[in-house]
Amino acid sequence: MSFVMFAAGPTSCSRMRTISIRALVLGSALVAAGMLALGAGLGYWLSGSAAATLPAPTAPARAHAASPFVVEQLGALSGRLFRLETQAGQLSERFGAARSPAPKPKASTRDSSSSLSGSGGPLLPPRPELGAVDDLGAMADRLAEIEQQIAQVADAAALQNLEVMRMPSRLPVASAHLGSSFGNREDPFTGRRAFHAGLDFSAEPGTAIHAAAGGTVAFAGFKPDFGWVVEIEHGNGLTTRYAHASRLLVKVGALVMPGDRIAEVGSTGRSTGPHLHFEVLRNGEATDPRRYLAGL
Repeated sequence: MSFVMFAAGPTSCSRMRTISIRALVLGSALVAAGMLALGAGLGYWLSGSAAATLPAPTAPARAHAASPFVVEQLGALSGRLFRLETQAGQLSERFGAARSPAPKPKASTRDSSSSLSGSGGPLLPPRPELGAVDDLGAMADRLAEIEQQIAQVADAAALQNLEVMRMPSRLPVASAHLGSSFGNREDPFTGRRAFHAGLDFSAEPGTAIHAAAGGTVAFAGFKPDFGWVVEIEHGNGLTTRYAHASRLLVKVGALVMPGDRIAEVGSTGRSTGPHLHFEVLRNGEATDPRRYLAGL
């Protein structure tokens, strides 16, 4: 059997061709085979791309990461423990705090006897050992103990710093000339022998007067003998007095820190010229300010 085909040429001439059925079948088979090959290649390429993008299994990785995690935690805690112990030791030596003894190392419980029998089995990832977990717990307890010790030493240091702040050791006037000292002297008004209860610092009018220590302003006003005067209570029975000021910069009840500006030098009250009369009183009794002031 054969097929007759007509084709029109460019010059409007008709052609007639005869194609056998065998040739037609053979051509169709070749086209079908080519399409099948193309589909198989496309499927293989798509499956390879999908496999490359899939995430790798994580179960074995997690199993292997368990033991390194414990080791990493032990290392971090060991480093922190060493730093805290060093810091605690330094603070204890500085402030006299008692340092707790370091824990004794645990005796090894591993069996040292060797087995002569054979062993084997599948290769599986290791699991965290009980000893490592116990070490983590003991180290955490030790860290908590050292942190508590450091907190106690820090509290002691803060109290010590507070005591230092309340000690009148700072010069109330910078670069001032020291005049009359503490003790008996000739009174500048009467010329008679009299007791001088403080130190006189000669300075230009308006020179800043600073608090010799931290405390609370107990008095800020005028007194006939002292003129404009500030009195600061520092605790433990200590009080400082700053007299003959030209101007006051604080009020009663104010909290002052060491070195705060509280007044300005003047010549008010019973005074012959601009200066600061400075006193240190302990339980109401005048004491020599030189015992407290640094640099004199």
